[in-house]
Amino acid sequence: MKGQNTFAETSASPEQVLGIFRDWQRLELGRCMRERDLLSFTTTVSGWRASCDLQGWQELGVALNKYFGTTVSKDEWRATMKPEKKKYLRDVCALIATRAKLPTPGDQKVFGKPCKPASSFFALRSCLQLAGVDTAHLRPSTKLDSCLRLHTQDVIEAVTKLAPGKMPQMATKFNWRHRLSGWVCLGGLLTLVAGGILERPEWTVVGCLFLALGFIAVTVFSNLPPSEVRLEGLETFGDLSRMIANGERNL
Repeated sequence: MKGQNTFAETSASPEQVLGIFRDWQRLELGRCMRERDLLSFTTTVSGWRASCDLQGWQELGVALNKYFGTTVSKDEWRATMKPEKKKYLRDVCALIATRAKLPTPGDQKVFGKPCKPASSFFALRSCLQLAGVDTAHLRPSTKLDSCLRLHTQDVIEAVTKLAPGKMPQMATKFNWRHRLSGWVCLGGLLTLVAGGILERPEWTVVGCLFLALGFIAVTVFSNLPPSEVRLEGLETFGDLSRMIANGERNL
């Protein structure tokens, strides 16, 4: 089963939009959130931006339009987000919900009976396929690791749209080359500082060289996929599909 026949696009609700924002918050902070720290409809736009380290309202509006496939105008975003300390996520979510559509798993049957996990799996596979991911060999038993490493953002977008507010905790281990580049940068910086304090010009030169080399390496190796990406408690696409189908909230 391929394409959009495995899911329907339905109008988003403000609650679903807030659920997606909460998913982004958890992914950004990389830890389980206490209920009182989670984004809510009464969170100000200023608090939202500070909590998730977001860009200014204009850049944020452009990014939201791209993610949700909406065409909200600059004036509408300004009216909804400014002044930031007096505008709330309730208004942002409501505005997006008037325009956005989200995928909803279809009603797939197994042995003649409706099966929610199967419906979620086929919908997830179709969303990934539409994003350009090769799903020819994707099965419920397929391990998540390889696809997560190579297509992290595509998987995140598919899950957050199919199951707003349910995104599990994600653990990422950077490629060893990327980590080594960071250590080279740190070593170069420490050598540079030490050279200045101890008045050792040769150390300063070496520190500058290592710092420059480290920055170049970070830039080059940052494009490599991470060495490991895991979703807490999930190992296969079948596990992920059941999580989407069960309606469990991972807050």
